Amino acid sequence: MARKIRLATICVLGLLATIFPTTPVSAATRSCPQFEPLFKQYGLLPVKVFSEIAYRESRCRIKAINATWDKNGTLIWSLNKNGTYDSGIFQINSGHAGHVKKVCKAGLPKLLTLDCNLKMAKFLLDNGGLAHWAMSKPTPTTTTIPVD
Repeated sequence: MARKIRLATICVLGLLATIFPTTPVSAATRSCPQFEPLFKQYGLLPVKVFSEIAYRESRCRIKAINATWDKNGTLIWSLNKNGTYDSGIFQINSGHAGHVKKVCKAGLPKLLTLDCNLKMAKFLLDNGGLAHWAMSKPTPTTTTIPVD
């Protein structure tokens, strides 16, 4: 029972961190203007698009992560149905671990640094474009209308 309560508390705290970010954001523009010079420096163009992506993905939080782990380091919760998790300002997926190792010369925890996350975002942009941040489309539904 206590484990379920702890897990529920961890999940709620994670959601609250998403709703109430620690890094100031521009609510009016839904972007991350404080990072735009860096986006340009790292070649994340168009800058305004990446600023809006960063806002949508992490609310401009460098250390945003959509998962929790137990005290043994076992993943116990993730928003992703396939068991992966997303890290950093651009929410880079853990499925890119091999690329992170090559690009950042480190493991997945390095994605929680701005430098590695921006390098990986540039790598993904160069290898697949903006499709890496495409929003999921809702599944179409069919409605049957009775005919008299």
